[in-house]
Amino acid sequence: MKFLVADDSNLSRTKISNMIKELGYEVLGTASNGEEAIDKFKDLSPTYVTMDLEMPVKAGDISAKEILALDPNVNIIIITSIVDKKKLLGAIKFGVKKVLQKPVTIDKLKNAIDELKVRG
Repeated sequence: MKFLVADDSNLSRTKISNMIKELGYEVLGTASNGEEAIDKFKDLSPTYVTMDLEMPVKAGDISAKEILALDPNVNIIIITSIVDKKKLLGAIKFGVKKVLQKPVTIDKLKNAIDELKVRG
């Protein structure tokens, strides 16, 4: 499994990337905003994308919709500090596979990935 990690916080990108690597998966690249995430998705073709909702240039939910339009089979995991249930449910309705609250732990991330692998 190959990942793209999108988050406007360098600390969060690094932390999430390190957790993914610790779980034995490959991080193909990172993005610091939604527009960059879309461009890197096109270039790298990851099977998983972790995406923050609040990002500059293009918000995570809009970016996730555009990525899903390019590849409806990609597994997008939203990792966010947003607690607005309406916004989070909206993301799930348009195809985001999982939503995790920050701060995310390696156990929560592993469980989300394992769940998506089972759904396959």
